[in-house]
This record gives sequence, structure tokens and C-alpha cells, in this order.
Amino acid sequence: MRVVVVGCGVAGAAAARAALASGGRCSVLVLEKRRYAAYHPCSLIDAIAGDVPLSALVEGTPGAAGLEVRTATLVEEVDVGGRRLTARDLRTGGRVEVEYDALVLATGSKPHVPRGLRVEDSSGVFTLKTVEDAERILSACKHGSAVVVGGGPVGVEVAHALRRRGLRVTLLEALPRLLPGRLDAELSRLVEDFLRAEGVELALGRAAVEVRGDLGDVAVTDSGGATFRAGFVVLATGFKPDAALARDAGLELGSLGGVRVDDRMRASGEAVYAAGDVAEVRNAVTGKPMLALSASVASITGRVAGANAAGGDEAFRGAVRSWIVSLGGLRVGAVGLTEGEAAREGLDPMAATVTVQERPPFYPGAGWVTVKLVAEAGEGRLIGVQAAGRGGVDGLLNVASLAVLRGATVRDLLHFEHAYAPSLSDLHHPLHAAAEAVLRRMAHARRQGAEPAA
Repeated sequence: MRVVVVGCGVAGAAAARAALASGGRCSVLVLEKRRYAAYHPCSLIDAIAGDVPLSALVEGTPGAAGLEVRTATLVEEVDVGGRRLTARDLRTGGRVEVEYDALVLATGSKPHVPRGLRVEDSSGVFTLKTVEDAERILSACKHGSAVVVGGGPVGVEVAHALRRRGLRVTLLEALPRLLPGRLDAELSRLVEDFLRAEGVELALGRAAVEVRGDLGDVAVTDSGGATFRAGFVVLATGFKPDAALARDAGLELGSLGGVRVDDRMRASGEAVYAAGDVAEVRNAVTGKPMLALSASVASITGRVAGANAAGGDEAFRGAVRSWIVSLGGLRVGAVGLTEGEAAREGLDPMAATVTVQERPPFYPGAGWVTVKLVAEAGEGRLIGVQAAGRGGVDGLLNVASLAVLRGATVRDLLHFEHAYAPSLSDLHHPLHAAAEAVLRRMAHARRQGAEPAA
């Protein structure tokens, strides 16, 4: 059996490994348009900050029995009915036809630039997706100042990284606060205060509408007519599925622009699967389609797609949108829905926010952590967790991710038995404290509802 994987990113690599590990007689061919097989996209910002060398992020071509990886190979057409595809060798220009028994599309995502943003000259305007993008941004740092457009996770991290390199940085966000749709106001405020203390200038509620000028002297104009000048601009305005190949092959796309798949990651074409950023997946909390656009989900969906392409029977259980950003002295992230999102979904949210010590205060370096739990009123199903602090936030969110995925209740969190050592954590875990706060609010709401009207 021959499995062909298009794309050697996180999802494609996971699909190839899973297909080879299926136990059947399977060969895997991976086709990648880059001239190198794999890299670490989530580490690009750390390279911009100067924490790791950019050259270390590029990996060699993986080798394994039954695996072939062809780089600099662009897949241009897929014939679903004939189970073949046509590709072009970007080094020679030659074309080649490849037959397959099963196909996994892992073509990833690409930067999204809003239609309402006019860019007159792109020489001083960058996005961040590839190693080459990071190289261009690093080269532009000699100009000493930057405007970052977009206050999502990537925008926040890029602004922080450029500031650490000593640049003067302005961060524009169209909505009134940072990380909108990712954090509620209480947690967003912590990030805003942190970046301001670092020296990042925040321009919130300011939508960029025009970028003009070339590298070294670029002007960004916002919807209110204000102008921000800098040496270069980084557009961190989001990503969208790179689904053109799937669309042209006649595969069904979802309402969000990704390939529509079932829980086996099967696309609408026979023997075709899709995984990673290019696929629309099910939100484990709401049951609705979503674009996860994260390395964690790409790895899981790639594994499911690859195993099933090789004849297995794996199912994807849904995405909970677990994410985290590290800003050195502050780590912040979330799982599931914010309180605002839950209200818009009609889930009748009950939430509470607590700030507690992450470990006993007599230990050197002990700090605080702020946790917000969002639950459904009634049975108390946990539907969202947000956290910010100096350390331990990733471990807290990892527990929360599994709890949300499994449909745990807030009361279930009180029975969460954590690995305790006073030099690492407090006996009263932050999740315990937050769960107790939510339960108190739920009990108060029940009492209020039980009181007779005056």
C-alpha cells in the first residue's frame, strides 16, 4: 500500500510516522514544496528574540524504512478519481505523476491580510510563517523600530521579541484589548500592563487601514487617521487554511475555508484525508466546526489521518483550542471558551477569577498565578480556563485541556490529585482555588433563585 502525504509540516510528519507505524505493508511518500524538509515554526519568534539561532530550527530530511521525502516538490493537481497527482520539481522544472492508494493533505495555512488593509509598498512589510520570513525580519531590525499590526498571540509575541532586541515597538490592535477572543478582559489587562512595562507602545482600538513607504521609513495609518512611523511593519493579522489544492481537486470545503473532514479526518474524496491547519475540525465544547491552527492539533490530526490512511481506525475527539504564549516574565494562555464566547454560544456561563501564590511565598522566586474558570451553570461542566503567571502555567493548562476534552465538571477539579512538592507548587493548587470560587458563585446563584420574590 502506498500513502502519499502532501506537506512535511507538523501534521504531515505526524501522518507519515503514523502510517509507517500502522503495522501493515505500507510505504509513505512525502512531498514538500520547501527546499528543506522540516522546521520549527513555533520557535521563529524565539529566534527573532535572540534566544535560539535561526539555523537550528531547520531539520534534515527524516529517514526511516519505507519512507521517502521529496523536497522542492510542488503538488499542482490531484485527480481524486484516478488516485494520482501531478507535481513539479522546483529545482529542475520537470513534472512528475505520482499514484497513491491513500492521500493525506497537510498543506497547512498561510498568512491572512485583511482586505481592508491597503499596502502600497511591500518592501518594508513582513509576515511571519517561514524561516525565510524570520530572516527578513531579523535583517530589518537594523532600522531600529517596528510597528506590529495585530494583537493576537503571534502579534503579542513578536512585539515582545522585537522589544527585547532593543527596537522601538508599537503594537496596533483593531479591538479595544489584546488577545481578543482568546482572553477575557481580566487576563488581557495583565498582558497589556506587562508589555507597557517592557516599553511596548500599545495602540488599542486602532485598525490599520493603510501601509505606505518602503523599508526604513514605513507609515501605518489607522481608521482614525493617526499615523505610526517605523523602519518596518510586521503583519500578525492571522492565518487561513491553504486549501487551494483541495478546492481545485473538488474536495468539499467548510464554512470557515478549511477542508471538511469527519472524525476519522476523511475528506469528501475517496481515500483522501486532511489534517492540520488545512482541515476544519470539531470544537469539543460547542460541537461546531472550527479552525484550530495549532501545532498540538496538527500533530493529533496528522496522527489520526496517517493511521487511517494506512488502514487503521482512529478517531479525533475534538479540539479544545489550548494555547500559551511565553513573554519571559509572563506566561499566559487558555483552553476552551472565554466567558464572552460562552455567552454568545448560549451556554449560560458561570465564571470566577482568582489570583494565588503558585508555591509558598518563602521560596525564592515564588510568584503569583491568575486563573479564570468558565463553567456552564447547572451541572457545572468546565468549558474554559485562562491562566497567567510567571511559571507553571503550561502544566495547569495541560490539566485543563484534558478536563475540558473529557467533559469534566468544576467539582471534578476538586478531586484532581496533583504532584506536590512545596518548592514547585502550593498544596492548594490554583485550579482547586478557582474551582472553589466558581462553586461558591453557583451556590449563591441557586440561593438567589430559590428566594421568593419581594
